Amino acid sequence: MKRLNNSQPLAVAVQYTPLSTAMHIKVQGGLSTQQFYKQTLNEWYPDHTHPFAYDSNGSQKDGPLVLLPEYTIIDPDNVLDVQSLFPQVFWFVNGTQISDTDSSQDYYLMGNALVVRKNFTHLQGATIYCECRFTDTRTSTPFVLSDTLPLSAILQADEQWCINILCDRTRKHYPLSAASTLYSFEAEARLGAADKTNQVKWFWDYSEDNGQTWKSIDASCLWYVSGVNAAILTIDADFIENITVRARISTNLSDSSPNLPNAATASLAWRIPSLRPMVFCYGGDKVISDTKEMTFGLIVHHPKHDDLSIAQQREWLLCDWVLRIQGSNATPTKLNECDVEVTVQDTALRNNLGIKYIADPQCSIRGAFAQMQTSNGDDIQTSNEEFITLRS
Repeated sequence: MKRLNNSQPLAVAVQYTPLSTAMHIKVQGGLSTQQFYKQTLNEWYPDHTHPFAYDSNGSQKDGPLVLLPEYTIIDPDNVLDVQSLFPQVFWFVNGTQISDTDSSQDYYLMGNALVVRKNFTHLQGATIYCECRFTDTRTSTPFVLSDTLPLSAILQADEQWCINILCDRTRKHYPLSAASTLYSFEAEARLGAADKTNQVKWFWDYSEDNGQTWKSIDASCLWYVSGVNAAILTIDADFIENITVRARISTNLSDSSPNLPNAATASLAWRIPSLRPMVFCYGGDKVISDTKEMTFGLIVHHPKHDDLSIAQQREWLLCDWVLRIQGSNATPTKLNECDVEVTVQDTALRNNLGIKYIADPQCSIRGAFAQMQTSNGDDIQTSNEEFITLRS
């Protein structure tokens, strides 16, 4: 056997999808990053030099500010065990790294958390910077995640009414994967540093045009669950795709409308992922002599989740099936079907002209539930006088 010396070897390299990462600095316990400073009394709320203090619900109301790094690391290839990654955490205040663990200091470390015991004024705040460093063991590539958080105080000369929304004020609803469609917006009312949430009367209204016009919450609001005159408003996102809610108060419990101009707003909006339905045929894509009919269905991939099941497809997709000739501008033939599966008789597909037909679902995503009405605009009800809704 004669060996060939001019063969050319091929180098094979392993390539990984880049990691998907995110990070932000989270405040533990619900304490605000912004203090109220009374210059005449030299008082702060909350006062970071005070011991930790909590209300009856377990939320922190005074004391040091505890900051935590909150990060996510996603490996699209599922090669890296992200649960075993423990990034090194580094904290900096105004550019100076904090390494002290002495709890008597203005800034000290408690595990991965940074504890702030310093008060600020309207003239002097602080900039907190956090880095999380780890190595992608697939490629030995170092990663640095970071976030910056400003700390400051508002000068408070007199006791003023303030209304705050305690949850995220720009919430997102992912209807195809959300565990629940119920969302609660909790508000608080304060007179200076004093919590007056349970001593005022609450009024909520809503807007569907980002605050241009405001409407009262009434029986026509299918999304309303509870709390129109309470500190916590609960809505069902299955019945509305985009909404802004507003909380106002009256200091007189017998009032039928707000008596203060103060207001706090929050919004909720649907987020639909990028879906691309793919058509397949249960019996293959060839019309043969035994073919009597062909049934077409869909495979719908959901990013970061399992493919949509048939039940999910029927809940969320509206399909306007047509048959069109490949490579032709001829008007497609409508199949008068809107299901995610369609059966086509072989006579619509057979020809001896070499024509190839394409089954096109022309899918649309359904929206929130809407109340069914007649062509005259009258509500459709059951025999028990219950309204009927369907996805729009």
